[in-house]
Amino acid sequence: MRLASPVIAAIALSIGLAAAPAQAQSDAAARKELATRIVNLQKASDMDALIAQLASSASQTVVSTWLPKLDQLPRSKQRTAADQLDAELKKFNQDNVRLIKSRNERISLDVLVPAYAERFTTDELRQLVAFMESPVIKKYYAANPQMANMLAQKLVEATRKDVETRIKAFDARANQIINSNK
Repeated sequence: MRLASPVIAAIALSIGLAAAPAQAQSDAAARKELATRIVNLQKASDMDALIAQLASSASQTVVSTWLPKLDQLPRSKQRTAADQLDAELKKFNQDNVRLIKSRNERISLDVLVPAYAERFTTDELRQLVAFMESPVIKKYYAANPQMANMLAQKLVEATRKDVETRIKAFDARANQIINSNK
């Protein structure tokens, strides 16, 4: 019997050691699958604001280039040109949003899935998925844009007079600077 015990122990140990890599691979696969679910859930709720911000940044670059050129046109033609440029800018922005969204489909998976899988345990990833799939967070994401607009309106109302005063002060100072450099 004593002979059998070391043999059984050695077999059990070798089975345990062989199972460890398989278990680690299984855990890595589970983390990757859960991380992929999280990224796909984020795309549905969190990415639109980022995509809009990135597209807007490109639009601001275009505006800063072309706005001074609009000012160089005769006054009688500025309004027509501004309207045409606004229409083109709207198309430009929409095209950029579509482009960024299409690239985000692949890049977000390539970048974020490994990052989540590396930084979170399987249990933590399961908790994140449960949270992101919960009805309350879906309701929150659905209500958030409207609540943000409500807040923005109240902030504008609450600061309008102060901002207008600052605009007048800036305009006065800018006018002094321009006039002193003529």
